[in-house]
Amino acid sequence: MGDEIQQFLTEMARGADATTQELEREEARLRALVGQERAGELKQLWANELDPADEEDIKRYMDWNDKELIWTWSRLERSRERRAAAGRAYMIHSQQPSASVPPRETMRKPRGRD
Repeated sequence: MGDEIQQFLTEMARGADATTQELEREEARLRALVGQERAGELKQLWANELDPADEEDIKRYMDWNDKELIWTWSRLERSRERRAAAGRAYMIHSQQPSASVPPRETMRKPRGRD
């Protein structure tokens, strides 16, 4: 793997880790503000686990903190996906031969010479 690719993927992973940690702190703060029961209801809403009547009831009384908590969960999910993608890309690129090492086929001995 090229140094530039490795450095890019490392920075991408670090950035995603930092964002995830920040969002997890924000999630904890918002959960404390809205309370565990309300956070549970909002989690069900976010996961589309409610029937339409209950969903409408919850949406009708949502305040800014409720909306911010759901938004935080969405951002957390994306951040974790980015981190996983960086890890997968790193693993894939680390398996590929480096540009400075010739492919295996060109390293074979010429036929007829031993």
